[in-house]
Amino acid sequence: MPRAAGRDDLDQSPHDFDERSVTRVLCLELDFPPLPQLITVGHSIWSPGMTHLRRNFEVYDAIFVRSGTFYICEDGDEHAVAGGESIVLEPGKTHWGHRPVEEATEIYWVHFAHAPPRRAVARESIPWHRAVEPGTDHHREPVRQQLYLPKRGTVPMEPLVPLLDEMVRLHRSLTLQSALRLQAKLGELLVRLQPERGDSGSARTLRICDAVARYLQERLGEPFDAGRMERELHFHFDYLARCLKRHTGMSPLQYVHRLQVEQAKELLLRTDLPVQAVGERVGQPNGAYFARLFRRLVGVPPAAYRRAANKTLDAAGQGF
Repeated sequence: MPRAAGRDDLDQSPHDFDERSVTRVLCLELDFPPLPQLITVGHSIWSPGMTHLRRNFEVYDAIFVRSGTFYICEDGDEHAVAGGESIVLEPGKTHWGHRPVEEATEIYWVHFAHAPPRRAVARESIPWHRAVEPGTDHHREPVRQQLYLPKRGTVPMEPLVPLLDEMVRLHRSLTLQSALRLQAKLGELLVRLQPERGDSGSARTLRICDAVARYLQERLGEPFDAGRMERELHFHFDYLARCLKRHTGMSPLQYVHRLQVEQAKELLLRTDLPVQAVGERVGQPNGAYFARLFRRLVGVPPAAYRRAANKTLDAAGQGF
């Protein structure tokens, strides 16, 4: 029997993060690619009386406080960053310790290079549901995307400490293999810092959203069956649909249609299959409906998309 789930279960549990009870969280919006590149990482315990020196450089400085309180001022804005909190200092802004630490204060710092943030945006305004266009053979540059870093806020330090310790170890090993792994670890850190994952309610619904997405991807060529999805995922369909909608902006059927069209674009570019056969291959045997669906989501009919894409490839002198 599917597990019952109502709107209260979707939006909140007794242990959920309550945005109304905390200060509004601002996040820095960074474009990628390219991804941020690590410069250095370190760990230290500051003794009482120590003060951060005055600096202004063109790198990001992410500071994670495990215990104690770290005092830092950035362009006149004073911050007392307590244990279990972090702050990201921005490139080109002057920062300094506006007062000495008053107790033993354990910190990690990560310096990385990247273009200045596009903007600061409130966490609740981040467009998590925006669909990201997947790259295809038709693209000549990577699709532009965004990542978000909380400017200042609480972080789950204990789960982060093993990752930060590993980064410090790799940084000290001075080998080419370690350097590549270290850059990969920075990517893992950035993923963990994405503010959507800081909300326990969002983390739960994100897991369910991922399960729904995998289910739909694995059965893309099969007829859509809401009842079967309920039985196999053990939640009521309306709850599964709300979780998917919350994180993608699409209903299950809209998500299936998006997947079908993306797969059809690949087949149109990589094969000589007739349009009717392409539709059948992706789970849309009705040729007329498939053509309308493709045009609605892409802007042109399937045959026109194939002609335009092939013309672009021929002009570039590249085949498959």
